Amino acid sequence: MNKKFMSTKTGYAILVAGLCFSVAANAATVSVDCDAGGTITAALANVKPGDTVLASGTCNEQVSFAPEMVRITLDGQKKTTIQHPGKGASSPHTVFIRGKYITVKGITVIGGLDGIHLAGPASAELDGNVVNKAARAGIHIDKGSIARILNNTVQDSGAYGIDITGVSLAYIGVRIPRIPALSPNTIRNNGGSGINIERSSEAWIVGNTISGNKGSGIIVHRNSHADVMANVIDANGGDAITASFNAGINLKSEPRKDRPNQTAQANGGAAIRCSVGGYVDGPLGTLAGSRGAKAIESGCVDRLE
Repeated sequence: MNKKFMSTKTGYAILVAGLCFSVAANAATVSVDCDAGGTITAALANVKPGDTVLASGTCNEQVSFAPEMVRITLDGQKKTTIQHPGKGASSPHTVFIRGKYITVKGITVIGGLDGIHLAGPASAELDGNVVNKAARAGIHIDKGSIARILNNTVQDSGAYGIDITGVSLAYIGVRIPRIPALSPNTIRNNGGSGINIERSSEAWIVGNTISGNKGSGIIVHRNSHADVMANVIDANGGDAITASFNAGINLKSEPRKDRPNQTAQANGGAAIRCSVGGYVDGPLGTLAGSRGAKAIESGCVDRLE
């Protein structure tokens, strides 16, 4: 091999390693105690890529991650509440994320139009949060954003528990498809559907509990797609799962080998509904609804097992 090429390649590897070490070495941890007068907003004003903000207390503020923010972690340590302050805030959403590779974990989020809102395209991991009483959606993902939603409780929103739209992608309950371990969410008691996926968006929905929502457990429509496995979907006011307007639902999907979906208490509509050119494929499992197992319109592709 050409010695000059080897030298250049080795030098490049050393440079990359050095840059990675430099970022790690310079990463800072900033502590904020909202009960002592601190604010998360002030802490985020000075963070750099790789930094972590450790928060505690009750924070009456609206928190935003700007588009230029990259690899920032906000860790509430399961002892932090962020409450939207109401009129006069810079955003109607309690936590507004436009940055990349943002992590928000261990926080109770209360109020706002959306509890946590990704727009951008943005990317974030939401882990171990409790999202309560948003006026519209507990978690909203749009404009080409990507989210991992793990170990959260999303409840009591005015409309959707989780809303995915605008060519976005979400992993709900699973970090990535090829990792076997699950990180289940509980999505319950929301005013509309538990999970809404629309406008050419996609989701993996694996191992969650989706119950007691006034609408359907999961709705997939408007040219969207979802892989839905190993969830408990029960006691919702509408169908367990609905596909419509050229949307598709896979109830088994490679490379995963998860069990089928289950229902403990029947949903108010059908177990599976399909209309206006959608498709459904895979095992029905024990999904159940008071209006029967299937409601499949002509024009839908029915490949339920």
